[in-house]
Amino acid sequence: MSPLTELLRRATAEELRAVAGTAFARRLARGTLERGAYVRWLSCLQAIYAELEWALMWHRQHPVVGPLCLPELWCNELLQDDLRALLGPGWYASARRQDAAPTVERLGLLCDEAPELLAAHAWALYATALPGQGQTGGGLARALGLRGSTGTVFLRHATHLDGEAYRAHLLDTLDQLTLSASAREALLHESSRAVRSVYALFEVLGRGLPQERQAREESRSGWLQSLTPLRGAFGA
Repeated sequence: MSPLTELLRRATAEELRAVAGTAFARRLARGTLERGAYVRWLSCLQAIYAELEWALMWHRQHPVVGPLCLPELWCNELLQDDLRALLGPGWYASARRQDAAPTVERLGLLCDEAPELLAAHAWALYATALPGQGQTGGGLARALGLRGSTGTVFLRHATHLDGEAYRAHLLDTLDQLTLSASAREALLHESSRAVRSVYALFEVLGRGLPQERQAREESRSGWLQSLTPLRGAFGA
């Protein structure tokens, strides 16, 4: 029988390609998101990761969930740091997270009724190549005028070397789980559902994006306006 992680990859390969093909994911990969869209994405992720990580910790004695409690991979606090940097100390009241509600509700339901299926969401959110992972944050930082790691801690965490080791450990742990055939099938089904929920989120976030040409013109206009004081300063 194939390892569980290989079955998970096969079960979600099509959905992961669909996520990567969304307008929002393409704009994220190019580092051309405007600030509001980027903050909205971070806000939704923060709500999702916070719910998942709370549920994992709550069930840390569970035979399936417990081995997957790897705080080294957790992202809630990183996302909070980014939102605090971008929105200020009152970030929680300003964050728009309503688009994450379906996923958060699903995680809450699993926490109460089927905690073993949280493993599918842990795999999807920590071990797959979701858009945003594998980036250094440099492109977005330049596009948004951010300095250093300000506002891009989450993106940079996804690429740090220790993270690769912990993700490998997560995959090994999943492969070592002792599950019945029906439990495996349920986990595969839930993993597909988890990635589809990410796709749905990216689709919603992409609907409000300006067209590429409009975005370029707005960026160029802002750049030219920033030069106006300089021309005046030199007597132009």
